[in-house]
Amino acid sequence: MGVVETWVKYLARGDYAGAYALTDHDPYYGWTPELIRKVIAGYGLPMEHADGVVYRVTSPGDAVGSPGEKSVERVSGHERLVGFLYYDLPLNGEWSDLTASFRLESVDDTLNIILEEIHVL
Repeated sequence: MGVVETWVKYLARGDYAGAYALTDHDPYYGWTPELIRKVIAGYGLPMEHADGVVYRVTSPGDAVGSPGEKSVERVSGHERLVGFLYYDLPLNGEWSDLTASFRLESVDDTLNIILEEIHVL
């Protein structure tokens, strides 16, 4: 979880490029630092949220409410795929149900953390 927690800290500082650089990216999803910012600001969609609120990641230590889900789902029987990691994001000072999901792959004894989605589960 350490890399993902660092990723969240970068987002809380508004450093989307730094957060982007911490993880690997599947071209299928088309992530860029700007797209990450837009999807978070739109609460899971890359456009303005219907209520007009702009969402921003808050430092986990400053968020109120019950901490969100932080879990790892392990997968066996695959050559590279190790599992999936889910992390609910603290937004605008509160824990939310906006979840960042990551695919975990083992390549040459290195664990790769690949950002898949930022969405409401």
